[in-house]
Amino acid sequence: MIKNMRIPVSYIVPGNQKIYLCTGCMDCDQKGVCDFQDDMEKNIQLVQEASLLIWISPVRWNLLSSDIKVFMDRLNPLYASHALEGKKSIHIAIGAEGKETYSSEGAITSLGSFQESAKMDCIGHYTLNDCLQVKDQKRQEEKVRFLLNQIKKQIETL
Repeated sequence: MIKNMRIPVSYIVPGNQKIYLCTGCMDCDQKGVCDFQDDMEKNIQLVQEASLLIWISPVRWNLLSSDIKVFMDRLNPLYASHALEGKKSIHIAIGAEGKETYSSEGAITSLGSFQESAKMDCIGHYTLNDCLQVKDQKRQEEKVRFLLNQIKKQIETL
């Protein structure tokens, strides 16, 4: 979908990368960079250059994935320098169970809290639930297409 819009896109999949856990030392507040040398160095550069961040997280027990949480923690050098302010973001939470069991709303709230704290501008948030198995996902193809079209419209207005 985005490729058809001729928009340059970079994908970051934290779970496929070497990203150390933040220790909370806060050295990056003073230095502007993290002490760790890992894949976040490149990720921070990509995030800094981006005008729109689309956050997608699987959801279990109403929480963000640990990979996304660690990624957000390690963005502190950008947060501390106010480099995230004004960036647009879209939040997507995909729940394994039904909304009544383990809702994806908690993950959306967490993403929203991060975006609000960093003074980013959320231009949309979306949830999908009951997506544990491939058969579950196939049942929702129409809803996914609808959500993708909504996101496309939001991107086109930027």
